[in-house]
Amino acid sequence: MTVPPYRPVQPGTEPGRLPAERTMSPMTRITLEPYFLHQDQLQSLLGEHRTESARARAARRSDPAAALPYVLATELAEALPALGVGELARCALEQDLRGGQIVGAELEFTFQRDRAHDAPGFKPVTFKAVLDAGEPLRITGTFNSARTASSSATGNLTGNRPAYLIGTVTNLSTQRIELRPVFIGIRSFADDDLAAGGPAPGLRVYPSDIGQFSGIDFASPLTVAEREAVLRTPEDTVKRAFAALIGESYVPKDWGGERSDLYTSRVFARGRQMSAAWLFKGPSYPRAMDVKALGKNGDQIDRLFTEPAELLVLQHCHQIKPSVVGMMDSYAHDSRRPRSYMIIDGADTGRILRSLGLLLITPVNPRLQNQETGIPQP
Repeated sequence: MTVPPYRPVQPGTEPGRLPAERTMSPMTRITLEPYFLHQDQLQSLLGEHRTESARARAARRSDPAAALPYVLATELAEALPALGVGELARCALEQDLRGGQIVGAELEFTFQRDRAHDAPGFKPVTFKAVLDAGEPLRITGTFNSARTASSSATGNLTGNRPAYLIGTVTNLSTQRIELRPVFIGIRSFADDDLAAGGPAPGLRVYPSDIGQFSGIDFASPLTVAEREAVLRTPEDTVKRAFAALIGESYVPKDWGGERSDLYTSRVFARGRQMSAAWLFKGPSYPRAMDVKALGKNGDQIDRLFTEPAELLVLQHCHQIKPSVVGMMDSYAHDSRRPRSYMIIDGADTGRILRSLGLLLITPVNPRLQNQETGIPQP
């Protein structure tokens, strides 16, 4: 199989030649927008120096009391990597959770006011969410809505809403984790060097963002026969096809202790060259992928994210369930080392293989063909 190498054209380079030096990754920082913030607990977490710095900045505002929650949230965002606040999903998958541990969780929460337990200065709100870490884990807790960052923030803490929560593990069992929140709000990754281009850490990259895949139509559907052909294509064939398309000459053999199936520094994502580690799943698991399909406790994801790569890629010959995507997203958003990630399911794998002429089609069962087209056959 011969695949023409991808040769990006960049300002200041000759057409068809790779740049002499690799583009440096953009400067990325975490930003936090607070809805709820427990100032006493947060100040204890930040320490005296950071707390005093935040108070001094808030004192220079026109309304210091109103500004303080937002200044503290900014201080917390800057301190997150140093504080070692791990992602709850990752800690659960690694079975590295204990009482008193501080974790972060970005989930779809259900918030509900508990007026039956109101007291002076205490307006409780309960929250719950479900985390799929191979087995469903219920996430629960309560906070005092009197401590919201502003009056308008209260409306963001009702009903079903995605949110980022930092809290202390107060109760832990095999099916339930109780958290005492320090912060609830929105987490974003801001790129301070937009001129550098490329994806920011913590961002999902799609196959259509990859320069080497630019000639592939990712909107075109696969036929039944093509989907079946993907399921028959050996994992090693897929790995070598992807490596050739990327322009990676060194394709390692599989072995039991590997952290990834392919490592390369030749991927171009949105015009920027990146290092990438790939995990391939082939016909040995010919069904929809869940977390259990990725080794004991999903440890193949954990091992993948130990690779020194900017982009972590998971490929499968079939559907990839949202629980797996969510786990990849949680690992990528880990404030201790945010990275980018990409999901390539069976449909996108088929489109890539089809573009290379590597889908071996066999006649389709007429009944399956009828189900796909809806056209009655004589």
